Amino acid sequence: MTSGSSVTGRFPGRACVGLTFSCLLFSSVALADSLSVGRDLVTKMSTAMQTLTYSGSFVYSHDDAIESMQIFRSNAGGVERQRLVSLNGEAREIIHHGEQVICIWPGSKSVEVLQAAPATPFPAFEPDELAKLDKLYQFEHRGKGRIAGRQVEVVDIMPMDNYRYGYRLSIDAETYLILRSEMRDRNGSVVEQVMFTEIEYSDSLPPALLQAAAEEYGQEWMTAILDKPLHPPTELEASIPGIHFLEVPEGFVLISDTLLALPEHPTVRRALYTDGIASLSVYIGSALANTQDELQGLIRMGSAHAYGVMQDKWHVTVVGEVPKSAVKMTADSLQLALNR
Repeated sequence: MTSGSSVTGRFPGRACVGLTFSCLLFSSVALADSLSVGRDLVTKMSTAMQTLTYSGSFVYSHDDAIESMQIFRSNAGGVERQRLVSLNGEAREIIHHGEQVICIWPGSKSVEVLQAAPATPFPAFEPDELAKLDKLYQFEHRGKGRIAGRQVEVVDIMPMDNYRYGYRLSIDAETYLILRSEMRDRNGSVVEQVMFTEIEYSDSLPPALLQAAAEEYGQEWMTAILDKPLHPPTELEASIPGIHFLEVPEGFVLISDTLLALPEHPTVRRALYTDGIASLSVYIGSALANTQDELQGLIRMGSAHAYGVMQDKWHVTVVGEVPKSAVKMTADSLQLALNR
């Protein structure tokens, strides 16, 4: 027996301990590298989502439904413009121009004009806010893949708690645009998915591609002014209470608290909270004459959950693309600033 084999035979435990330590060290280094690469990819992606000009087609799947849409997006002179066109189901177009959003339904010849920030169907991240997400989410590089004929880098965004969803993102390896986004629950099940089937990048898009194709219709225009107080508020609107106390999941911060006018709906107060990826909205309004028609308890709407409660004569609804635990905790903790 050689001296080397004698040592292994006499002290097998020590050899295994050394091997285990080496494996753990290698695993730790590999994970750190994976997290660093994942974080870097998301940083590049957050900038690309705001600056690229492109057109393409994507599918959006949720519950048992699958929607197919075209997208035309431009960033010229720092002004973001976007047009979405449905390819199945009810015909509709959604035009984003700066801070204005126009929703068009050619079949019913109706148009709704909103004031809201432009968005894509994919999750959006503010480059300057990413550092705040490190305490809430972990970004891990999971390897490579292929979407819409292009090479992608796959990143998992995993929440640190059970109050928000995670994501698996497939990021274009060359341009850093998201080509597929899977929203996932704590068990890893896909809640909803958005995936490009074709994509084309360009320096600019013809103006016609960013304008509604249904302009020849004589539409009935409805306007909702979002995130702007009404002037002057009526006595009822002025009496809508604010929030005295509210417990939201860690990392969610209040970014707006305003009166909101909706077509064919009474005015409500909306307090909007976000953690930088997910958001929660708290709607406060006067209860209907028949309170049984108000939402009581929990419902699910695709990837979103809503939870309704009554407080005094006011009805409160908490809504968000978050797990049910988040909206329930928020709604159950709410105390209105009631003037008795």
